Amino acid sequence: MISNVAPLGGQTIGQAANREEAWWLCLRYGLKPLPMNDPSTVRLVDGENGAEVWTVPCEHTKYPYDRVAFENRRRDGLATLENGLPAWPVAEENGIAFQTFRQRLKRGWSGERAATEGVREITPNPDDEWEVIALENGLSVRAYRSRVQAGCPEAIAATMGLSWRNW
Repeated sequence: MISNVAPLGGQTIGQAANREEAWWLCLRYGLKPLPMNDPSTVRLVDGENGAEVWTVPCEHTKYPYDRVAFENRRRDGLATLENGLPAWPVAEENGIAFQTFRQRLKRGWSGERAATEGVREITPNPDDEWEVIALENGLSVRAYRSRVQAGCPEAIAATMGLSWRNW
């Protein structure tokens, strides 16, 4: 069962299914929860309106200024999974870049699909001799193809380093 999460004496900050997720959410949002040596410190109590709330003992009850924690809160609010939890942490665990995740949401994907569907891998073409040379030079297939598409000759695109736009 998913319940709200709040630092002890503070306002609700999100939702979690168990005490470990509640503690992790407070850590993620920069509230500096006390070490979870004893799992019973995170309690499920009756909150307002009869809803249950996970209470986590933390150093802060309001968000301190922390750039990373601020970004986490902003990103977690973009989309939710079908169970109501934020989708971004799941996407992050699945190795999906934030820009990819956000573009998927803009295209109308559900939070669940955007966070769990893998990224498309580009397979190299073994018949393209310049693509093979680009791979040997440590260049990705995507980088080589984008250079050629931008108008760079294949020979230069496959052999030039990072300053390829200066050709």
